[in-house]
Amino acid sequence: MLRIRSVMCVAVLFAVSNVCTSDAVAQQKGAAQKQDAKKTGDKDTKTADPKNAAKTNSSKDGVHELTLTASDGWQLAATYFESTAGKESPCAILLTSTEGSEKKDARNRRVWQPTATVLQKAGFAVMAVDLRKHGDSIPTLASGEAAALKMGNADYPMMATSDLEAAKAFLMDQHRAEKLNIRKLAIVSMGASSMVAATYAIADWAKEPYPDAPVLDARTPRGQDVQSLVMYSPTTNVRGIVSTNILKTLKALPVSIYIVAAKDEKEDARQAEKLFKAIELKGDQYKDSRKMTLSPGTTHAEAYLDGRLADVTNKDLLDFLTKNVKELDAPWRDRTDRRTK
Repeated sequence: MLRIRSVMCVAVLFAVSNVCTSDAVAQQKGAAQKQDAKKTGDKDTKTADPKNAAKTNSSKDGVHELTLTASDGWQLAATYFESTAGKESPCAILLTSTEGSEKKDARNRRVWQPTATVLQKAGFAVMAVDLRKHGDSIPTLASGEAAALKMGNADYPMMATSDLEAAKAFLMDQHRAEKLNIRKLAIVSMGASSMVAATYAIADWAKEPYPDAPVLDARTPRGQDVQSLVMYSPTTNVRGIVSTNILKTLKALPVSIYIVAAKDEKEDARQAEKLFKAIELKGDQYKDSRKMTLSPGTTHAEAYLDGRLADVTNKDLLDFLTKNVKELDAPWRDRTDRRTK
């Protein structure tokens, strides 16, 4: 298990404060306002508290179709696979590539269904999410408004600071209901969403505990729950996110990281090696928790979940998450601010 470094909190706060480019900061408010303007009625245009924003659209056999509301009002489609293993269940958030809905062969969260089922049967609670402007999280626009759905500098930071926070808020509610253990959380990502996941992990580790006890160690945590990141065909070139700061801080987090890319897909291999070099920790104690696999062939992103590759990918993923998340010594604990009791 990785150990936290003494300088980590300072580095985390620095990276979070510098996560967005100046253009992205300027655009975030405007992006939220544009999204609100697309909706009709007071109910739709309210800015929702993510902790109370989940709406269950349908459910069957432990699988629930949800609508989450991000802090700026963006509606996010998600599928939740509940665990039957109780409050010690580890949990995972699954993300598709986020290079824009116009990208050829763009996928939605349903590509994760076989993987989510494998993890669910192994005792994980799993949420597959369509981040904003992707999959079923694309709003219905009037004719001629397609340009509003193109990816801008504000979108990736908002995915990290708002969309994933809404997803975790739902899981936190499940934790408080003793249906899973939020302290054992993994995020599995593809392509550009890998930097989104990394940015969110840093922000999660930067959250200060509730001031509900006189001694720091006795206070109830707000975050520090993301224990593992798995990245398929990751790219570090993401608009609106300063990757240099993110990778430097990510290295210091006590988080397991697994990078997978195809060695014959030259740009994927180059990006994977760049990322791994930035976060690699030397020593045998890290060989199972900081690792990279360059697979043969030219498989890219969601193609790892297709056809005959799917079984190999799912087994490999389950093995990594079992060792680095499920088997962590992090028992369930109450996460409610004592001042509210």
